[in-house]
Amino acid sequence: MCSRISAHVWLVALALAATAAVSGPATADDRQACLKGSKEAAAATIAACTRAIESGDYKDQDLSTLYHTRGYSWSRTSFVDRVDRSLKDFTEAIRIDPKAAGSLLNRAHIYNERREYDRAIADANQAFEGGLSDYGRRAGYGERGYAYQAKGDNDRAIADYTESIELDANNSFALTARGNAYFAKGNFDRAIADYDRVIALDPEYAHDYYAYSNRAVAYLSKGDLRGAIADFDRGQALSWLAAVVFLAVVIWLCCRRDAHALGRWSGPTMVQMCENELVESKRRNAVLESIAAALEKRSSG
Repeated sequence: MCSRISAHVWLVALALAATAAVSGPATADDRQACLKGSKEAAAATIAACTRAIESGDYKDQDLSTLYHTRGYSWSRTSFVDRVDRSLKDFTEAIRIDPKAAGSLLNRAHIYNERREYDRAIADANQAFEGGLSDYGRRAGYGERGYAYQAKGDNDRAIADYTESIELDANNSFALTARGNAYFAKGNFDRAIADYDRVIALDPEYAHDYYAYSNRAVAYLSKGDLRGAIADFDRGQALSWLAAVVFLAVVIWLCCRRDAHALGRWSGPTMVQMCENELVESKRRNAVLESIAAALEKRSSG
């Protein structure tokens, strides 16, 4: 109860601080204060950006940058509508400067979170057209690849993730994502190769445990039960999933081996059910996503 009250008081205080600061006159230092803002002083940064924007002293790229900075600063607050506020500022920054790469990529990220994948792709494309640094290109390929993958276009997703990996061979996100895309296409050898690279980079990182689970399922899909079990044993958090998958595989193998022996009471119907279930498990990664989220929460806590 106390924590909820404290959080509520903090939100109110933050809002009042921002409002009070914004109401004051603009100063020559507001632009610098805006651009040099920090996470710890999000309210002050937003206030400085707002005063600079409303001063009328800035236009074109300078004004676009102010909107971009304020948009990014909203994400550092606890406001319930912080994403909406960020989106609005990034959109204004892009309206003023269509080549505002940072705002385009940040807006693409928001669109991906909202499952508006076509818009995310369009923003990434526009950012590429305006020219990007290597860091910007990695981010652009990541956002566009994610959108393509979510739309089921694994070939284009793989192409984007590959471009990102060529810019940074140690990009764990792109390697894991490309492995997932290969897995979705049924190319288990390449999926395992990408998961191997992720695990080799940092075996303790939470995403790498996620890659262990993905690699185990890839091994299962290839029929390598021993390799799958070895990966599932890597973490206690995966033990229950290992038991479930192990049982499913045993049933599946029994169905395939004993289909004719079972004959009258199982027949092809049971075999088909087992195989259909395995195919469906390849298409859905919801369980693994939940495990990844749980592991990330544990590692950050």
